[in-house]
Amino acid sequence: MEWATVHHLDLRHVGRGFHKPLQPHAAAFHPTQTLIAAAIGTYIIEFDAITGSKLSSIDIGASVLRMAYSPITSSHAVIAMVEDGTIRSCDFDTEQSWVLHSPEKKMEPISFDTDVHMALTPLQPVVFLGFHRRMSVTVVGTVDGGRAPTKIKTDLKKPIVNLACHTRHPVLYVAYADGLIRAYNIHSYAVHYTLQLDNTIKLFGAGAFAFHPMLEWIFVGDRRGTLVAWDVSTERPSMIGITQVGSQPITSIAWLPVLGLLVTVSKDGTLQAWKTRVILNPNRPPMQASFFEPAGIELIDIPRVLSQQGGEAVYPLPKIKALEVHPKLNLAALLFANMTGGDNVKSRAAYTRDGRKQLFAVLQSARGSSGEWIFHSGILDLSGDSLIGNIFQFITTDLLAHWDIDYLKLHNDLFILCLVL
Repeated sequence: MEWATVHHLDLRHVGRGFHKPLQPHAAAFHPTQTLIAAAIGTYIIEFDAITGSKLSSIDIGASVLRMAYSPITSSHAVIAMVEDGTIRSCDFDTEQSWVLHSPEKKMEPISFDTDVHMALTPLQPVVFLGFHRRMSVTVVGTVDGGRAPTKIKTDLKKPIVNLACHTRHPVLYVAYADGLIRAYNIHSYAVHYTLQLDNTIKLFGAGAFAFHPMLEWIFVGDRRGTLVAWDVSTERPSMIGITQVGSQPITSIAWLPVLGLLVTVSKDGTLQAWKTRVILNPNRPPMQASFFEPAGIELIDIPRVLSQQGGEAVYPLPKIKALEVHPKLNLAALLFANMTGGDNVKSRAAYTRDGRKQLFAVLQSARGSSGEWIFHSGILDLSGDSLIGNIFQFITTDLLAHWDIDYLKLHNDLFILCLVL
């Protein structure tokens, strides 16, 4: 199976007239409908993910850091945290937005690289918020006149590194920096259970969560690069699978409902797909090490994507930052990051060196070709500022991939690919 482009959503018209082009930096799928929302600049734009038609647009006056569709079935709104720390509800039916919560003190603008944790539940109109390594969680109502903002201090005085809500049960998962995960009731905040490995396995805290749509399985990607599966169907949850994905932190996990596979994204941009296997043998204990197996899916070849259909290669190559998957349909979205856009001079220098190495390898392989061919292939673009700024859709197929890439030079931090699996 391979990835192939089947539809293209062009966002280049947004923010036209600014001193520099804009590009999307966040995306979210509607929980049940074929809708995708993209945040670009100060706008949140909703598209039909099948036809590519633009449905509505809201200017909220600030850039979005995190956003998600409200899982309440009667709602057609996105809950977003923006760069000033404000929580907003954006209603696409009326194309209006309003403030749900503002920080008590005026904050400096929050950068896109800041870890901000946000979790929504379909069982209650609230959003759980937390800043990285803080020791409290803020609960905010997501409807007008709903629950007033409340700060909750958990029973453990440890830095919090992630939040997640179960997709079917009234459970809030709070991940701590030592690898421990506590499950709380979303109404009473009583402790349900604790997910913790023995001391022989060192963890740095959950970087991402995913939930099986039917079984009582929870997948946790640790910041140490460890992937763990838990069975929480009993009063005493058990670890049923563990594998080392790599040395980099796992930043994103998603269950692909159509294919029945798990996809992980690491901080270095590596995307991997996994099959889950359970061997039921009453005479032998379960083999935790064999639970995860690499799946036979062709990985996305970024240079190939950029260079086909009249596109141009980009050096250094962009890296995958996060993955969003539709919980019911065969749709997914990939977010990429441009490491050259940050203020960290050391990181920028390292990334530039990596780009020079990639460029040298391409030039070596192109020996004997004309200089004109090399130039028009975009190989000589050394600025590091050339990025894709559009949304694409992909479909998994046993046929050859047909990539439809529209190349665009942008300078912002993130861009999105929309996939059909």
